[in-house]
Amino acid sequence: MEPLKLVIIEDEKAHFSLMKRAIAKEFPNASVYHFQDATTCLDRLDSIVPSVIITDYLLPGMNGIEFLETLSQKGGDVPVIMITGQGDENIAVRAMKLGAIDYLVKSRNFFTLLPAVIEKVIQKNRLEQSLLKFEKRFQDMAENTSDWVWEMDAQGRYIYSNPLVEDITGYRCDEVIGRYFYDFLSSENKEVLKATIFDLISQLKPIKSLDNILVRKDGFEAIMETSGVPCLDKKGNLTCYRGVNRDISERKRAESRIRRLSQQLLKAQETERQMISFELHDRVAQDLSATKIGFDMLLKAQPSLDFAVKEKLLDISNCLQRAINAIRDLSYDLQPPALAEMGLVKALEIYCDEFYSQLGIKVDFQSAGLNLFGLDSNTEIHLYRLVQEGLNNIRKHADTDQAVVRLVGVFPNIILRIEDSGKGFDIKIREIELGDEKRMGLRSMRERTGLLGGQMIVQSRPMHGTRIFIKIPCQEQNRESKKTHIDY
Repeated sequence: MEPLKLVIIEDEKAHFSLMKRAIAKEFPNASVYHFQDATTCLDRLDSIVPSVIITDYLLPGMNGIEFLETLSQKGGDVPVIMITGQGDENIAVRAMKLGAIDYLVKSRNFFTLLPAVIEKVIQKNRLEQSLLKFEKRFQDMAENTSDWVWEMDAQGRYIYSNPLVEDITGYRCDEVIGRYFYDFLSSENKEVLKATIFDLISQLKPIKSLDNILVRKDGFEAIMETSGVPCLDKKGNLTCYRGVNRDISERKRAESRIRRLSQQLLKAQETERQMISFELHDRVAQDLSATKIGFDMLLKAQPSLDFAVKEKLLDISNCLQRAINAIRDLSYDLQPPALAEMGLVKALEIYCDEFYSQLGIKVDFQSAGLNLFGLDSNTEIHLYRLVQEGLNNIRKHADTDQAVVRLVGVFPNIILRIEDSGKGFDIKIREIELGDEKRMGLRSMRERTGLLGGQMIVQSRPMHGTRIFIKIPCQEQNRESKKTHIDY
């Protein structure tokens, strides 16, 4: 802490001596500088750099008010205590308007009150200096960040903006301040976003990473991520919201490109699966079938074969049949023919029935509302794969003989729910294990859902089964593919 330096401007030496004695009693380490007139004091202020100035109103030459006026013109920020002998309120008011931080009347208890007033002024000045440093720190950060920093009142009007707003929006600070936040929003979802933010304001809740589209001054659009927190007074009343708008247009473009490339990759994978399926079904399975037929005809043409040889050949024939069945099953799994011929719902019904007949796990499958959507083949195969992967996870890990699958169209979303009453698992532990290739089922489902612009929630507890909830916004996906105002 800096040493206390007090400057006293007092033309009565006896009065100064009593003041100095009162000060020394409470502030023994303080340095006290005495001047009998204000002009001499002004000449020495720069070399002294005082903590507090105490000046009488009535002085020879320049009075206390004139001293304050001169000090204000010089740009001095030293706290000043004005002393008056008459108790004139007009003098006190003028002094306070000119920057005096306090005033004291030369009354009977003046010397008792003086140290307390000095202490109060010092504490107040320290608090103000601390606030100034904080404001300067905030201003430096706000003006040197790459984001748009703002404050808005409870009505949603901007009351502060850092200069970077012009780089992001094209508007200068003075063109932003006084306008409402929703004045800059794109008409797309404008009313929804406006209602959402005002709802958060009414509940004094923070605004957390809220995506929105802002219209620049030049008419182009930018995608923003908005975050903000409420600022309250001592009584808990809202004074303002302070926050940041971050331009995430480039990030969104990159994410969209990645999502589009990933979708193309999945589509290529499905195309390759189709080709492999046709190859297995039309060539390998056919060749094996022809081989088996020829083999069986050869057996019939040789009735005199040794019994042991005949049994061995029959085993080979049965092995060929099993290979034919396995290849056909693999072919259908790679490219389910029912999907193209009968549609998604029927294909899933067939798959669930076969899942039960082959593995003994009964699947309660129900579907509703999909007639609201004209699903393309790409979306259908994704939904089919999600059900397929979900049931395979149940087969591998759930240790149960029952599962539930619900596929529902609730405009504008498609909801898929996959449940089992098996042994379940700890969500946190499983998230850690997702790095293991043996645990890729949930990850692949989550990634496929993300590529469709959807959300996936997994709920599970040991011995309480597992529930997977997937929501895919079909309408948003179709609409986004037609957007042209933002170059993704």
